[in-house]
Amino acid sequence: MNAEGEPVEILIVDNDERIVELVAWFLKKRGFAVRSAASFSEARVRIAERRPDLLLSDIDLGEERATEELPALAREGALPPTLIVSGYLDAQIIAGFEALPEVLDTLPKPFDFSELEERVVACLRRVETLIPRASRIPGASRGGADPVAREGRSGRSVAEDEEGWIEILP
Repeated sequence: MNAEGEPVEILIVDNDERIVELVAWFLKKRGFAVRSAASFSEARVRIAERRPDLLLSDIDLGEERATEELPALAREGALPPTLIVSGYLDAQIIAGFEALPEVLDTLPKPFDFSELEERVVACLRRVETLIPRASRIPGASRGGADPVAREGRSGRSVAEDEEGWIEILP
């Protein structure tokens, strides 16, 4: 949950529908609210509508590139905390993004879902140093093989084991 009592929200910016669908499904399963944008133009609209807690951005969106668009958003004061997720990462690109304080981390594609979740939670913890909300980050308290219990939307408890199996508890 964020400060307004809503789930932590992630905005995925990627023009590959399959990637967006799969990542959104996974993050929703983990308790995050997810929106998406297929372009940076669309992302600007989504950010203006409601600023996400974290932006997951690919680099190459066809005619638009994060190497140009993210610094522009940062100059405008509109860039949310950001995790770059791309198959086009190299040392020069990473160094350019490291110059932006809002870019918290990078994750190369292809990635493992557990690694994605770890990076998302780590980024949100870094944001949390500015806006405390540790108990509201899904997955922040996970550890070992212990099941994770939380309250689902229906008010029932939801338990998940280390393999991701979910059980609704009365």
